Amino acid sequence: MDEKKKEKYLQTKYKRELERYLNRLVNFAQQESNSSKEALESFIEKIASKFHEVEKVSLYNPYFESIESFVEKTGRLVGSDRECDDIKAEIVHDANQIRKQKRKKTYNRKEKNRDFDHEF
Repeated sequence: MDEKKKEKYLQTKYKRELERYLNRLVNFAQQESNSSKEALESFIEKIASKFHEVEKVSLYNPYFESIESFVEKTGRLVGSDRECDDIKAEIVHDANQIRKQKRKKTYNRKEKNRDFDHEF
């Protein structure tokens, strides 16, 4: 039982850190005051170092797997020769797609019982 608690604790910690990484990076990318590529690269390296301190755990959830691929992608964007604004736009777009995936799971449209074949 003690191992299960420890595993659950590690999973929760890893999930929280994944979401923190995503939220911190998006908040930074949406700020207009931070428009230099050097500031973006240093910020990504700073939050990536905090992220890599946490023990990686296998997650069998498409939402968290997409965040993991987002973390890897942002790591590759740091060394690229693209413009800062292009990188920020791509970060925000990818993060919005990930967040949309999370909301899609929780949102259910209520069906109204309407009879369309009803004659007036």
